[in-house]
Amino acid sequence: MIYDPLQINVRRILVSRLRFMGDLILTTPLCRALKQHFPGANLSYLAETPYITLLNHHPHVDAVLSLDKQKNMRQNLLDAGRGHFDIAIDLFGNARSALLIAATRAPIRIGGNFRGRKYLYTHRITDDGIPKSAIDFHLSYLSPFHIDSNDKQTHIAVTDEEKGEARRYLQSLGYTFDRPLIGVHPGATWPAKQWLSDRFANLANTLVHDTSAQVYFTHGPREHQLLETIVGQCSWKVPQTTVLDLRSLAAVLSCFDCFVSNDCGPMHLAPAVGTPTVGIFGPGTPQVWFPYDSKSGHRLVHHSLDCSLCNRDFCETLDCMKSISVQDVLNAIKDSLQSRGKSL
Repeated sequence: MIYDPLQINVRRILVSRLRFMGDLILTTPLCRALKQHFPGANLSYLAETPYITLLNHHPHVDAVLSLDKQKNMRQNLLDAGRGHFDIAIDLFGNARSALLIAATRAPIRIGGNFRGRKYLYTHRITDDGIPKSAIDFHLSYLSPFHIDSNDKQTHIAVTDEEKGEARRYLQSLGYTFDRPLIGVHPGATWPAKQWLSDRFANLANTLVHDTSAQVYFTHGPREHQLLETIVGQCSWKVPQTTVLDLRSLAAVLSCFDCFVSNDCGPMHLAPAVGTPTVGIFGPGTPQVWFPYDSKSGHRLVHHSLDCSLCNRDFCETLDCMKSISVQDVLNAIKDSLQSRGKSL
């Protein structure tokens, strides 16, 4: 039986986007819209560790459920069936996530119109072919409820205690808060999405020597060599930083006046904690993956070439990245700061 989503009494909702960092963050407007539409319902979110930790303390998520990779699939399916959910929404859409949603036995199960697994859902969302941002794509999964949300702001909650710890950590490295503090993330999941390392170094050198700004490099666990290459080209003493867990990273990003990043997870985390972000895009699709309002200080750096929007993970020429100059990014940082009454 297919239930009418407008008639069912909704008490418990499950939302699932199993991974990754940026993808999960881009679903937070959907969580807000659901809680506003069903204010009395309890909303749980299922995702893999460590991504699920980002939703701790979130005002629109009542419970976080971590998919346990140590358990076999059968046990995870049994756990999913104990939730007594009225609505279950699968925003990931692979075979495992579809099975988990089906295992909830929720009377309303929403997912994509994907081959065989579409039959595990009661309501299937079909791509209408209209280009849309990742946020709007996720919000389209609320169409069975006739929810039309105009609030596209992503949000990750950082507690006062976490922010205090982040400020103390930055101060222990010699950073102060009386001058602009610029975060820079030179890494990316795919090589084609990485701006050139020497240009990141030149950008940092220019900021430190020619302006009043301070620079902090963020990096992930597999980006030590990249960071060492960049630090080796810096003409100033770069504080030795550490790889932060996602909650600590969110808190540190919230302390920056501006964050500069390639197209990757941290680029989405910074706007979600309220930090103006300069996104550097090469082969990616900014219309999909940079849905951030310039009125909030966010700036896109992207040059349209004949080969743009190829979405390739690897590229021998990197023409799109090479077309972006240090001055392009520096101008974007200055413009972002000036839009909020600050300067370098």
